[in-house]
Amino acid sequence: MKKFKIFLIVALVVILVGGGYLLYMFKFKEYDVADEEVTEIVSEPYKVELPDGSTILIDENGEIIEETTEGNKITTSSANTNSNGGTTNGSTNSSNGQTSDQSTGSSGNTNNSSSNNTSSGNNKNTGSNAGNNNTNAPTTVASIKDKYRPSFEGLEAQADSKINALIGRAMSEYSTNKANGEGVDFGYFYNKYMSAANGLEANTDTIFNAVIGAVEKDLAANGYDKSYAQSFRDEYEATKKARRDSILSKALNR
Repeated sequence: MKKFKIFLIVALVVILVGGGYLLYMFKFKEYDVADEEVTEIVSEPYKVELPDGSTILIDENGEIIEETTEGNKITTSSANTNSNGGTTNGSTNSSNGQTSDQSTGSSGNTNNSSSNNTSSGNNKNTGSNAGNNNTNAPTTVASIKDKYRPSFEGLEAQADSKINALIGRAMSEYSTNKANGEGVDFGYFYNKYMSAANGLEANTDTIFNAVIGAVEKDLAANGYDKSYAQSFRDEYEATKKARRDSILSKALNR
């Protein structure tokens, strides 16, 4: 019984010492993890295009920059305005032309001309109103979210590309060290690439939240609650978890 107690005490000491050493290696020991290639992967700017043509990007300092091309905005706005204005002006000009032409004719036809112009004008207005009714169809939550889906898909594609590049760099360094007969310091690898992955995830979170902000603003502008954007957050968190699990699986398989 006494020997068993001694064994338990020794085992406990070994566990505590071993655990403390691992904690020191992975959490407290400082490593020289400077790597230009890793830094370049993490700091490469994200760039996401929004439905209105503006662009949100996160620079190498982790700051969000919104690029609004005034030319594009004016072109889009002026295209819509010109289209509506052109239709209105065309109808007006057409109506004026008919009145003028009819006025130069015999006075006996004046009433008929006016009647025809009024009828023509009513028909045109009816057609114009029908077009406006179609254009002013209510915007739905689904249509708003569908507009932004390509933006989120583009962000996810960029994030996956960066993660894959980071994994590729880690595997390359690991293989090179083994081929050269160098010892593999798992504490070094853990600290170096976990730090890089955390930085990358923080940047991804930042620009994701910026895009979500645009979605919520669009929802509110159309009279909908911002909570309708929550599904995008849920999908994003699920994707992040799947990505972490995939990275862990690849690391364990090495």
